[in-house]
Amino acid sequence: MTNVRGIRIMSAAATVVLVAYVVGAIADADLGSSAGFVRIGVLVAAVVVAVIAFQAWSHHNTPHTLSAMIVGLLGGACLASTITTATGDDLYGSGPMALVGTLAVVAAVTIGQIGQTRSKTSPR
Repeated sequence: MTNVRGIRIMSAAATVVLVAYVVGAIADADLGSSAGFVRIGVLVAAVVVAVIAFQAWSHHNTPHTLSAMIVGLLGGACLASTITTATGDDLYGSGPMALVGTLAVVAAVTIGQIGQTRSKTSPR
């Protein structure tokens, strides 16, 4: 699918998204004035995952790269939607949309890793 460096960057970005979800939605931590910075960080991380997944698909069109691209773009769109509708100190405007976006971003990285592993082990 993509090279090892791309998977590592996607994994780091997905970690940011997952940690933000745990802190903002599950733990319901009061982010106060830092909520804006956390929103920006989550948006950037979601965009990074979507862009790398799209780039991998555009260079190597396989079922895994296509799946990773679709769920990566879905996750980025869901997170962008829920973050931009958040009010006050809330990190997300919609809890279910944040969950779908977070799961989609993590799924994109997982599918990308599986695709990369399968391409290394399958005969050519």
